[in-house]
Amino acid sequence: MEAYLTAKEAADYLKLAERTLVRLAHEGKIPGVKIGGQWRFRRALLDEYLDTLAAESVGSSGAAPNQVIDAPFDEIITVEQIIPDLAAKNRNDVIHAMVTHVTDLGLVQDQAWLEAALAARERLVPTAVPEGVAFLHARRRAADKFPKQFIAMARSTDGLVFGSPEMGKTQVFFLLALRNDALHLRWLSRLAWIVRNPGRMARLLEATSAAEIHATLLDAASNLPGSLKPTGKPTQR
Repeated sequence: MEAYLTAKEAADYLKLAERTLVRLAHEGKIPGVKIGGQWRFRRALLDEYLDTLAAESVGSSGAAPNQVIDAPFDEIITVEQIIPDLAAKNRNDVIHAMVTHVTDLGLVQDQAWLEAALAARERLVPTAVPEGVAFLHARRRAADKFPKQFIAMARSTDGLVFGSPEMGKTQVFFLLALRNDALHLRWLSRLAWIVRNPGRMARLLEATSAAEIHATLLDAASNLPGSLKPTGKPTQR
């Protein structure tokens, strides 16, 4: 299993001052978690941070993509946006099932575009992490493609190989559709904090319904560190 990087190792990897890295992590701008009072970072999520910075933001009709509300957890993820028993045998099945689901809910206006965008992102760098979780997303914040920002979730009881085979099977899939880069990274940090705890992951996997999964997520969200709690305020960039 991939080890966590220390703050110094992560700062060296990103070519940042360690103090700057810790400040950005505290602000939720770089995905990291606190373990025993010390910041720790996954290399795969740092790569995602670098990729997000490099990606070109796409303009939006409607809410401006550079300033959107950091909405509460239960507004971003609803019970209807959770698939408790995902029937998928491979990566393409996962993408198709999740995009079809959110399209049927009216959250996506161009299903073909989103499926292609998610598949292209996975070909670039798989979004699965060793905890058995994947964070699907398009490389660009194409806010014009969905009426509102959201996160969807799906759970596969048996799991499937979604990233590299040596990483093992992935059972939990989050689909992130946030309006700007800063908010995307902030939610990535929140979800990473939730799933890194074995007890929380066990409860997500043992839940018997979408409603129970949702309640488990809300309970975890209520215990987020202060630096990661949704602010309800505009977030820029």
